[in-house]
Amino acid sequence: MRFNGLAVLGFGLLAILVVCALFAPWVAPYDPNAQDYRAVLQAPSAAHWLGTDHTGRDMLSRLIYGSRVALSIGFTAVGVAVLVGGLLGLVAGYARGIVDEAIMRVMDALLSFPSVLLALGIMAALGPGITTIIIAIAIADMPMFARITRSQVLSVRERDFVIATRALGAGPLRIIFRHIVPHITGPVAVMATIAVGHAILTEAALSFLGLGIQPPTSSWGAMMRNGFSYMERAPWLAAFTGLSILLTVLALNLAGDVLRDRLDPRGESRR
Repeated sequence: MRFNGLAVLGFGLLAILVVCALFAPWVAPYDPNAQDYRAVLQAPSAAHWLGTDHTGRDMLSRLIYGSRVALSIGFTAVGVAVLVGGLLGLVAGYARGIVDEAIMRVMDALLSFPSVLLALGIMAALGPGITTIIIAIAIADMPMFARITRSQVLSVRERDFVIATRALGAGPLRIIFRHIVPHITGPVAVMATIAVGHAILTEAALSFLGLGIQPPTSSWGAMMRNGFSYMERAPWLAAFTGLSILLTVLALNLAGDVLRDRLDPRGESRR
């Protein structure tokens, strides 16, 4: 694998974000919900490295706790989408026929809606909350993983070793999970890494619109919304929040590129 500077940057940023999310109570200098009306909208200083918001809460602490929310929702939602969509794609690709048609038509119907619009509709129906956000993002991303899994299964199931295994009398479950799944995990893993970044953006968009994480829980989308209200007086509120989202999505995309180079059996990416 060609481990270049961008790979180091991506995994380095991702490692810092994961450490901050896991150890937020020890890393954050202040309680993220502690209000100090004597320090309202303070600019970055030695006491508050990234300044304070409109209620005097420390921005650095809220961004650190916001990373915990963003990463947990992103990885959980994508994990559910990979599990459900991947299983549907496995069944559709291996069974083919009417089963394939039925599953993929449902996936096509979900794909006909933009992911954010579909998530908005689900959130409007079920109400705000972390669990609802995870369900909405998972449903929006599920068709993508079903399609990529199906396409990989259709390719692998016609290879000689699968045909030979089937001729020896192996059952469908053994063929799928013993011989097909190990050969399709690469593209799915790469897509999942990139999808986590998209899930974080979707959660931020929903929270920005007021349908996501509710106060006082730290959420990058809600913090961005508050920051826009004080752009003239305190531009650092939106700037630092937007930079956090940008760096997180960048780190995940760079990590996905490295995984693609590593897992590409033909080495096309490395060339």
